[in-house]
Amino acid sequence: MPAQLHSQARMMHYLAIVTSLVSFFRSLGGILALTLMSSVVNNKVSSAFSQFPTSSGSSSSSLNSLNSIQSLPPAILAQLQNAFADAIRWGYIALIPFVCIAAISAFFLREVKIERSVEEERRKQEEKEKTDAELGHVPVQSDGSRPRRPRVKIYGPLGAIIWVCQAIGDKMGWRK
Repeated sequence: MPAQLHSQARMMHYLAIVTSLVSFFRSLGGILALTLMSSVVNNKVSSAFSQFPTSSGSSSSSLNSLNSIQSLPPAILAQLQNAFADAIRWGYIALIPFVCIAAISAFFLREVKIERSVEEERRKQEEKEKTDAELGHVPVQSDGSRPRRPRVKIYGPLGAIIWVCQAIGDKMGWRK
């Protein structure tokens, strides 16, 4: 029994580490993507501002508020809107290589199973059957087991999608 508690505590320790690493890298990825996009947008917009004519009394310093931008002549306002639209488009285009690298690396991730002890699995199954029987959702056969279709086992990202669909089907009672 103490060895079982030790392995369970070690599993929870690893689960905590993995959860914190996922949160850290999600935040780090968001920060890097935001930095890259803002840099691209700022560079594109500043190069577009340098091309605007300053003879009509509008300079880049007069574009500091919404009122001054809305009071621009329609031709210059359209150029300004096109410059921002183009800059944002290039900001997203700059992220495409990183998205491709992440998608390819995610495809090659392997599945890591978190295993439970036989006693813990039996106790969890009994508790689930008791709860389901109280709610009247699960038909129990004469030998005490429930009929259930076997799960499809496919590893990788496709397996995760199939697993989620099967879990939703199990929860909603569609897979009886």
